Amino acid sequence: MFLIYLFKIGFYHITFTATCKSSSLHFLFPECILTFMAGQQDLNPFFYPESIAIIGASHDENKPSGIVLKNLLHGFYGRIYPVNPHYTELHGIPCFPAISNVPEIVSLSVLITPPDAVPGLLREHTAKGVRHVIIASSGFGETEGGEGLEREIREIAISSGIRIIGPNCLGIFHPSAGLDTFFLPFDRVPRPHAGNISVISQSGSVLGTTMILLEQEGLGIAKAVSYGNRVDVSETDMLEYLSSDDETAVIGLCVESIKDGRRFISAAQICRKPVVALKLGQEPAGRKASRSHTGSMSGMYEIFQAAFRRSGIYEAGTIEEFLDLLKTLSIKKSGQKYGKGKRILILTNAGGIGVMAADLCNKAGLDVPEIPPEPLNKLKSILPHYYSLGNPVDLTGNSKDDEFGLVLGTCLGYFDAAILIPFMTVPGITPRLGDVIINSTLQSKGGLQKPVVSLCPFSKDGRMLEEAFSRHGIPVFPTPSRLVKTLVQLLSKRETEPVPDKAMDFTGVSGLLKERKKTDLNMLSVAQKETILDAMNLKYPKSKRCKTISEAESAVRDTGFPLALKIASPDILHKTDVGGVKLNIRSFEELRYGFEMISNSVRQHMPEARITGIDVEKMAEPGIELIIGAKRDTEFGPVVMFGFGGIFTEVIKDTAIEIAPVTHNIARRMLESIKGYPVLKGVRNLKGVDLDAIENAVVAISEFISAYPEIEEMEFNPVIAYPSEVIGARVIGAGIIVVDMRIIFV
Repeated sequence: MFLIYLFKIGFYHITFTATCKSSSLHFLFPECILTFMAGQQDLNPFFYPESIAIIGASHDENKPSGIVLKNLLHGFYGRIYPVNPHYTELHGIPCFPAISNVPEIVSLSVLITPPDAVPGLLREHTAKGVRHVIIASSGFGETEGGEGLEREIREIAISSGIRIIGPNCLGIFHPSAGLDTFFLPFDRVPRPHAGNISVISQSGSVLGTTMILLEQEGLGIAKAVSYGNRVDVSETDMLEYLSSDDETAVIGLCVESIKDGRRFISAAQICRKPVVALKLGQEPAGRKASRSHTGSMSGMYEIFQAAFRRSGIYEAGTIEEFLDLLKTLSIKKSGQKYGKGKRILILTNAGGIGVMAADLCNKAGLDVPEIPPEPLNKLKSILPHYYSLGNPVDLTGNSKDDEFGLVLGTCLGYFDAAILIPFMTVPGITPRLGDVIINSTLQSKGGLQKPVVSLCPFSKDGRMLEEAFSRHGIPVFPTPSRLVKTLVQLLSKRETEPVPDKAMDFTGVSGLLKERKKTDLNMLSVAQKETILDAMNLKYPKSKRCKTISEAESAVRDTGFPLALKIASPDILHKTDVGGVKLNIRSFEELRYGFEMISNSVRQHMPEARITGIDVEKMAEPGIELIIGAKRDTEFGPVVMFGFGGIFTEVIKDTAIEIAPVTHNIARRMLESIKGYPVLKGVRNLKGVDLDAIENAVVAISEFISAYPEIEEMEFNPVIAYPSEVIGARVIGAGIIVVDMRIIFV
């Protein structure tokens, strides 16, 4: 029994890593590899324990503690120690009153007890020398009043060096090691067989549902982890561990939040396996608008999406998409190339479904072009004249196995991907269709390097086709919409760029921010604003802050007409909402009237507001109004936002968000990603604006907020962009001008 246990749970691997510090191994392996292996070893006992204690174990199989004990007795190959002072034996094996009475230092302990007992039990584990614990119990930070208990167990973990998964979790399912700490009965949640998909989930219910769906699809699990409240071991720890796990081919990640966003992005970028993420709480009901347009528009979900893009992670919007991507990536074969092009070949013997697939492709931004002349003429010379050889290619109800293979083998080299819709209900289609298609495709130009996906054949013989397809990396989907959504993900480029640890320096700003601390927290003088804008090399109109009408009249000598009047107050966030802005002032009479109107309107709307004056500002020439903002997120740190601006910012909501600082490459992608990009580039009689100037501004603002942690939010709105001018053969950028800005400090 002991020898079987050593082989089945991979004890040879643990023994190897445990001896990594010998001088001979240092000679054989670089220091960086040894360091990683040490980190790997730190989490190994969670997945490859030699022995397990179940604290709070029970004989009652209707209780979580009874279910866990039964599950482990059913499959675990190591030594099991129930711990409960109310029993002397459970299911025929000794039960111990406390962890201190267990005859060895167990590799792993599972706590299923009342929450109040957990801190004391952890201290007993520390004294015993147990270093790996799963806390399945709930009643901690997820409940009102449980935060204190959670802080206490976190402090115990830090001070003692115990590694903890949980609390409020299911723990680990690792079928190849016979390890199952889930308190879910087998008859209600069937377990998938051992496979190559690993899933990390904060939510136990989503993980349980995923396992049910994987089992129904006939897909296997390598390792599944429910980590709950994440008091210690986090999603990033698990991501780093599974990156080098030999059993894992693809990693599924279901998160509500992320503990250390920057570290997570770095771990995902260097991960050796594809990662699929499902974000829970995409539209949280409790989301509150921040203190600026920037804050309100850059909600949590948009920031997660930016982090996933920066990390090269596949994002699933629903649990069906999550499952489809996991399945597709788990059967991907070596040499298959994803993330290139959008030209799709659709091959079917069911015309209506083929048309539906073409419609879905076009709606998703994929092209369904006609077959090029060379392969088309070849097909016309061989196939019956009544076959439709457009795209979709419809082989009709008279189709045969070999004809599917002929079309795919002839045409795939001219497209970026192919969709198969083979209905096996017609007489000429047989269970050998799968092998026929595979053989013909392997002989075509490029073989099966390009993505090929298939709709379910809807036949009792379809299982044979699915098995043949899966062996060669062709996934099968139940509906056209799910098929197309997955194909879009496969063809999307996943360009990762590291997030720099250090931002650039801005001349003269550090001293200004120190001086600012002596004044109002969220109000900068005109001179301070200009210093900041100059540091970022951003243009702005001349402006002067005036407290009286006579000061405003004097300011006209510097600004000239036309001009704008804007209220200056640390308490007023949106000036137009309180009548604090007057534009296109063209005379002294309009200046005096506007000054008085602003003063009266603000006093009426916000009588308690502190007014530091009214800014008299040179009126900017009309152009395209944009917004560039930045904020400091609690999970991912600085982020930057770009979109159409002005007073309609929150109405239009056409923005792009990325993790800051951004490179020029990412900034340009932000510009190109918004729906209004054609307006910026130039459409009909409207000239395109200076895209380089906008790109430079986005980069500078992203660098600025990254450089100064005392800044919580920045908003530049509106930023007016002007058309580029063509002089001879040269394009001269007219640039942008920052009409208004606001900085909110931490």
